[in-house]
Amino acid sequence: MRYAGDPEVCRGFLNQCLIQFELSPLRFPSEKSKVAYIIALLQGKALAWASPLWERDDPLVHNSSAFIATFREIFDAPGRKINASTRLLKITQGTLSAAEYAIDFRTLAAEVAWNNDALVAAFWQGLNEGIKDELAARDLPTQFEQLVSLVIRIDSRIKERQSLKSRVRRSPVSSVLLPESSSTPSLLAEEPMQLGATRLSPEERTRRRSAGLCFYCGQSGHLLKACPVKPQRQGNAPA
Repeated sequence: MRYAGDPEVCRGFLNQCLIQFELSPLRFPSEKSKVAYIIALLQGKALAWASPLWERDDPLVHNSSAFIATFREIFDAPGRKINASTRLLKITQGTLSAAEYAIDFRTLAAEVAWNNDALVAAFWQGLNEGIKDELAARDLPTQFEQLVSLVIRIDSRIKERQSLKSRVRRSPVSSVLLPESSSTPSLLAEEPMQLGATRLSPEERTRRRSAGLCFYCGQSGHLLKACPVKPQRQGNAPA
């Protein structure tokens, strides 16, 4: 990580350097080697400040603790604790998940020395109303960390439920299969030859009636009702 002078990340940068000193002491056998490591990671305004110190072999480059203390005074954000306290009193969950809200809250809480009750009150105050409603019927934990864990679990369940409802609303409605009608059109006896291969034209009907021919087979000597070749069906009309 390189550092250019941003007050908001000054502390994190210096802590990373201190961790390197702690983990690899053989790499930094002297105070000046530690300061050299820090300066090598600087750029921008921070490098502009440190370069003259290194060039003139200032006493600060021979004392890493003094160099870091001076570095903090110049570049670290002023009023960090006051600012964190102010933000803790105003922070709200908003559109964040409970887990994301808890991360932001804990980050600010790490800057201050609030007691457990103050943390619980501030964390509760910033929660969304929906989660507060879910917690209303429960016995709330009195410890901050336990309350945070409970809130995260409840928020996760609420979101799972909302996701399930959303999927159900988007799923297509199942088609209702209606039984096919068992009824069939009635066969009209008005036109007996409809049962045969060909329906009689009005002219043919008139001719057969005049000649006394069967409406079904067209032969003489019998009527439609007694036609020997006509299938017997109920509802046949007389010729």
